[in-house]
Amino acid sequence: MPLSFWHRRDDMTELLDEFEQKREQLRQIVEEHIKRRDKASEEASMHADERDMLNAKVKELREAAKQLIAEKGSLIDEVQKLRPDKEKEFEELSEYRREYRKLRENVGTETVDASEIRQRERDLQKLIKRQETTELGREEEKKVVIEIRKLNNEIKKLKSRFEVELESNTQVRELISKIKEKKEKAEGMKKDIEGISSKISQLSEKINVALQELDEIRRKSDEEHELFIKFGQESDKEHQGFIQAKNDLRDLEKVIFTLRTKDRSTRKKEKEGELQKKASVLFDKFKSGEQLTTEDILVLQKAGLL
Repeated sequence: MPLSFWHRRDDMTELLDEFEQKREQLRQIVEEHIKRRDKASEEASMHADERDMLNAKVKELREAAKQLIAEKGSLIDEVQKLRPDKEKEFEELSEYRREYRKLRENVGTETVDASEIRQRERDLQKLIKRQETTELGREEEKKVVIEIRKLNNEIKKLKSRFEVELESNTQVRELISKIKEKKEKAEGMKKDIEGISSKISQLSEKINVALQELDEIRRKSDEEHELFIKFGQESDKEHQGFIQAKNDLRDLEKVIFTLRTKDRSTRKKEKEGELQKKASVLFDKFKSGEQLTTEDILVLQKAGLL
């Protein structure tokens, strides 16, 4: 058989070995793409789940914040409605108190006149000023001190008797009753407004906390979405690499199959050539009358010479 034939067979064998090594490399590349693709896909799915959970939390917190804001707004409206009424009550209370002071200044009792008390108080202040600003002798100082003490006692008695007798005045009692009632109402409204204002402050704090938490969770949700996109893109990239490597592997396997088919055909032809060569030698022996073995006869039959 020609040397070139054997050379071609050696080249084909080397080529097949090279392609088979390349096939194994491609199989490994395919597996690596599958592993990286599945891992990236798993990461993307995990971040998507985390993002969806955070988005649900964002929605829940947003609704809670809306309720708090609505509640705060309702309380502000209530305060704004109550304040004019409270101011009106306090204005009326001030008016009653002015009436009461005026009444006290002008009303008289059976034994005490308010103007008399005021006159005694003026006299007392003059004595006190005299004692504080004037140099007095011992006897004169003593006399002034006695007079101050006397006036103090008289004023206290007059005021006490005046208050007792004043309470018997029907107009005064009615006015005091109105003042008490108006004060209770005004103070009650003030207390209610302060209570509502305190609730508004507490709600404001809760709203601030809720909005801060909402911003933080929304930020985390955005981060998870970015990671979802990142790993999703990596998974897509690995999948494309997998498809390309798989196609390359399929094409290479086709080439290997073709080369193997050709190699088998070549080997068959080689074997047939060797058989024909051996059979030709045996046939010459057969024609010359030499004794052939059973195996030799089978070779001749296989070569089609018998």
